[in-house]
Amino acid sequence: MRKQTLKKSAGKRQDRASKPAATEQSPPAANPVPVAAPKGGGSPLNTLKHNLAGKRKAIFEILDEVKKVKPEQWQDPNQVEQLAKGFAQKLGLPVPDQRIKQFVAAYKDATKNGPNPNVDELVKKYGHHVDDETLKEIKKFVPKTK
Repeated sequence: MRKQTLKKSAGKRQDRASKPAATEQSPPAANPVPVAAPKGGGSPLNTLKHNLAGKRKAIFEILDEVKKVKPEQWQDPNQVEQLAKGFAQKLGLPVPDQRIKQFVAAYKDATKNGPNPNVDELVKKYGHHVDDETLKEIKKFVPKTK
């Protein structure tokens, strides 16, 4: 099944090469990726993975930017909001301003008591649509409280 996927990708590259140059002038961020779930449904985590497929270069650029952010910049919610907007734009993911504002509110809540937030409490308050699989994935990246 993997070989078939590779063949399709190669065919798409050939199709792109044969298109007129006028379509290639628009930047990739101007063409947002649809946020619909992949065929067959799936969890929000799988939807995110689907939306980020093929964005490897942008992801590594974002990671480089994150490394350059100074600790005091992470303490400023306005700076975090600007970073989030920039990252979404770089990935070509359409994120409404309301969603960014919700993220910043959750970020403020998560960081107000130091680096060890209570994930379950935050998900209960902000993540009404977070499934168990996604919650499990989130917890992998949050240090355990002592």
